[in-house]
Amino acid sequence: MAPRATRSLSHEELSRAARILSLRSRREATGLFAGNYTSAFRGGGLEFEEARPYVPGDDVRTIDWNATARSAEPFVKRFREERNQTLLFALDVSASMGFGSQGCAKADTAAHALALMAAAAGRAGDRTGLVAFDHRVRARVPIGRGGGHSLQVIRTAVQAAGSSRNGTRLRVGLRAVAASTRRRAVVVVISDFRDPELFPETGALQASRLGAAFGDLVSRHDVVAAVIGDPREEEIPAAGSIRLVDPEAPGRTWLLHSGSQRARERYRAACSRRRQHINHSLRRVGVDPVWLRTDRNPLFRLGSFFHERAARRTRGTR
Repeated sequence: MAPRATRSLSHEELSRAARILSLRSRREATGLFAGNYTSAFRGGGLEFEEARPYVPGDDVRTIDWNATARSAEPFVKRFREERNQTLLFALDVSASMGFGSQGCAKADTAAHALALMAAAAGRAGDRTGLVAFDHRVRARVPIGRGGGHSLQVIRTAVQAAGSSRNGTRLRVGLRAVAASTRRRAVVVVISDFRDPELFPETGALQASRLGAAFGDLVSRHDVVAAVIGDPREEEIPAAGSIRLVDPEAPGRTWLLHSGSQRARERYRAACSRRRQHINHSLRRVGVDPVWLRTDRNPLFRLGSFFHERAARRTRGTR
């Protein structure tokens, strides 16, 4: 796993963590997971593979008339998908991504999810690239292909995630990714979306502001948001007085009396409203959200998401 932001690891330790995560993700991203990924993100077209004899049930629209005329037997054309797909990651490495209550920080889960998708992309022959950001771009990996390149993407993600700091500016990451390629790509934004500019904790969000931030990206690319959450951001236990600290605004603290059932219910309701708000806002601007949690392996939720997305595309819905 990627190291938690609270640790201070050497460059060698970070590189070792990246290698372990890469190997683990390659083992996990096989079979059904890899197949669902390929189905969820179609390639750029079809290319002719071979002509074979017609069998009952074949689509008559695929009949190869030239081969049929030469052999006096019906033949059909067989095509295979031409992938030529690009998967671009925008990884949030801000201070809030260092939080984790179950022994795994949000940065860890984000790096694991990225590694799984990078491994699946590598198996499909897709190209990958990375932009890591907080309030500015922290690291980049240009678009490339191959096992060595995938490892470089994962290594850079782990190293950037291992030093989570500063505030979140999603707009910075989105602009950097948009500038990375002119060709259509699948863009995966991995973040907890705790950006006071685009997703303020209080007050109504200006829809035009969010649309402006995502608009150019959505018009040119297929955009997915992997929203990282922690169980303590959904519900808190009865544990007396709890001091809450904002990691992206040093000095901002709150005292929550968790022993009060009313306080816990208000907290839970506020968290639920925030989740619904993020979900609705992202969908409204054309972004497909998938929610991941620090206490669960992202493998299973991503696999389900790919399967659901592939099914929607088969039905012709988003």
